[in-house]
Amino acid sequence: MVAGQPNNGGSSVMKQGLRAIMPTPYEITFAPFTIADPGPGQVLIETEASAISPGTELAIYTGIHQWLADPTRAWPKFPFVPGYSAVGRITAVGKDVTAFAPRQRVIWSGRHESHALVDVAGAHPLLYPINAEVAAPAAACAMLTRFPLTALVQCGQTLGQSVAVLGLGLIGQLALRLFSAAGAYPLIGIDFMAGRRALAMTTPGVATLDPEAGDLKAALQALNGGALPDVVVDATGAPNAVRTAMSVVADGGKVIMVGSPRGIAGDVDFYWDLHGRSLSLIGAHGSAIGPEPREKFPFVRDRALWLIVHFLESGKLRVDDLVLHHVPARELHTMYEGLLHQRDEFLGVTLDWQAS
Repeated sequence: MVAGQPNNGGSSVMKQGLRAIMPTPYEITFAPFTIADPGPGQVLIETEASAISPGTELAIYTGIHQWLADPTRAWPKFPFVPGYSAVGRITAVGKDVTAFAPRQRVIWSGRHESHALVDVAGAHPLLYPINAEVAAPAAACAMLTRFPLTALVQCGQTLGQSVAVLGLGLIGQLALRLFSAAGAYPLIGIDFMAGRRALAMTTPGVATLDPEAGDLKAALQALNGGALPDVVVDATGAPNAVRTAMSVVADGGKVIMVGSPRGIAGDVDFYWDLHGRSLSLIGAHGSAIGPEPREKFPFVRDRALWLIVHFLESGKLRVDDLVLHHVPARELHTMYEGLLHQRDEFLGVTLDWQAS
């Protein structure tokens, strides 16, 4: 097939794809759809694997996402097609597409579905090549990784900075590894689950603490030469964790919220806990990295994704060992329930769309 022309495999038979749908909270169904040929400026991708975003997807699955009930927001609403991080191969390209070609392996903001049409005609298409040596579970997490990467962008200086990460779920584990790759030291992971602490300690330079084992501030100081960390990253997604994060960072330090807190943070004395100690409280949501630079946020999406792909291809960032479940796509409902109720056994989860 010549690049720039749609490829329908030489058959007039309409092929069927499959996608996951949340009709209502706590419900997952799978619906077939007709796989269309790519139009001008589009590519058709066959999904290899897609990654679950534990924070966003579980908030929608359980019905607690703030925007579900907000009439001014078009997203998310039921019925909802989840997912935003996938890897696959281009099977056909539309007219005037020259930057991508069939059989090319790519990452994109893919939903949990077997095939996707992606627009690539703009100046910054959300599609990035990745080599075949990166295992499917790791490659599927690439788009998801831009969220913890935002913590590093917002941190500013990282080299030699002491960093503690609250919450060692998938986002927290990725944040620790990204800070390690960027030269932060020492690194301290904080989680009450022993298995997650053990996994975090496989990264060189990482020590861990159980927040329920005693005086957290004293334990952090013992691991950091008597000082509190320069930076504390909250990856818990729990609104009340902001008070803990602010209490264990050094005076003048930075607290970076990379988890998506859903709810109101109560019992925080902003006069003393924040103002009196000259702390910086910084939001670091992945959506802040857009296609174009902004006055207060010059880092752009292309730079972020090229860096993540480089980290994955070079081995500077290991992700495959964080994916504890790589399962056939139809097990999505079981995976959501496991992430909710068996947190000691679940961490990263990816769906295999090539499994029979």
